[in-house]
Amino acid sequence: MAHPYAGQPIVLTSKHRKLHLIAPPFTEQLGCTLQELNLDTDQLGTFTGEIERTAPPLETAIAKARLGMRATGLQLGIASEGSIGADPLIPFMQSDIEHLVLVDDERNIVISESYRSFDIIAETVTVAPGNNLTDFLATADFPHHALIVRPHSSTTLDAIKGITDHAQLRDAITACVALSPDGLVVIESDLRAMHSPSRQQSITEVARLLAARVAQLCPACHLPGWGRVSHERGLRCSACGREQPNALRQERLGCVGCDHTELGTVLATTLDPANCGGCNP
Repeated sequence: MAHPYAGQPIVLTSKHRKLHLIAPPFTEQLGCTLQELNLDTDQLGTFTGEIERTAPPLETAIAKARLGMRATGLQLGIASEGSIGADPLIPFMQSDIEHLVLVDDERNIVISESYRSFDIIAETVTVAPGNNLTDFLATADFPHHALIVRPHSSTTLDAIKGITDHAQLRDAITACVALSPDGLVVIESDLRAMHSPSRQQSITEVARLLAARVAQLCPACHLPGWGRVSHERGLRCSACGREQPNALRQERLGCVGCDHTELGTVLATTLDPANCGGCNP
């Protein structure tokens, strides 16, 4: 049986050239065609803060997809949104959490996946003219990763983005120093997808995950998007027998449309003593 999306056009709403990152697994696994539409998705928020993102990343991705769907009249839309900063579970580490959604207005469903990576390059430094930038530029992987320069203690509207060579960087520093109240400038990673290869890797991975999920049909109602929705919890320590109620035991699979669920992959049958509060307090 052909997949419901086989041969169907899907609009990818993006201002930052993501088609080559997202389209391949959808073409390979589903046989659908993605077309990228360049719209002003910055209206929903920017990394540099000129426009604050007021909605959570998942809701923002859905809103992006709907922008393209309204503009084209298509019933299927895809969009992504990244959240880069202190990791929500390990705050002393920096992570990139990428959300990707497929919105299907014909079937009234939203299928989503996320991917979390600690390999993101997102550096920032505040400097005065003439400061040695050698170490910072190496850590920031410049010019492989682009940079942004903006005046210190000033509006982000004056930021100069997409800097990819040393001459551009020198000119941007000179221009921003002239606008800076204290003569300092902030140099930071440009986290827009087309300028951040490390973020591109995460977007490629979340696209693979979402395409794989969309490819699976619900055993009950046959809607696309069957996959993990939660976990069964609770394991006993293999050494002392003490139960850890929050330990992940098994996946639970579910549908994005109906309430059908099934048990999935068994993750563990006993708790490692290293994770036991009794054996390893």
